[in-house]
Amino acid sequence: MNARLTPAALRFRSLESEDLPLIHRWMHAPHAERWWGRERSVEDVIAEYTPRLAGLIPIHPYIVCYDAAPIGLMEWVRFGQFPSLMQAYGLDDEDAVGCDVLIGEECFAHHGLGGPMITRFLRELPLRDARHTDCFIDPEKENLIAIRAYEKAGFRHVRDVADDLGHPIHLMMMSREELERL
Repeated sequence: MNARLTPAALRFRSLESEDLPLIHRWMHAPHAERWWGRERSVEDVIAEYTPRLAGLIPIHPYIVCYDAAPIGLMEWVRFGQFPSLMQAYGLDDEDAVGCDVLIGEECFAHHGLGGPMITRFLRELPLRDARHTDCFIDPEKENLIAIRAYEKAGFRHVRDVADDLGHPIHLMMMSREELERL
């Protein structure tokens, strides 16, 4: 990791509607566009995230801050809320969780902060609840940079599947016990 970047400076706060234009910008940053952008307009991002903010869709989005500066987005879901995704991934534990990661500010990407950020997020938020014992992460099979970052964070490959949109996924998992050993 870059000696100047320390995981101790990371904080997580709930996503707010004022953050949505920033999320759009991050999704279209050169390092993220292929995986997140997919021609999403600001209006698309607002339409996608507003129901989450209102609690109408059970996806829990957070802004990742480094010191006080927002640098990324992390969100988590309980798979039991998404039966079609559970089926697509071959999961049977409704209390398993999934998370997504976007380091939006390019100057923070590819500097070794991702792994510590993910493990800290899991400890502080979804896996803090004792019901949630396993976390899955679902990078696209071609997203080798993300796959390597998740391996460094402690995730291991489970199987290759297609997500509910048909994208080829390299499904990875980490249990609470594995997280506690890190």
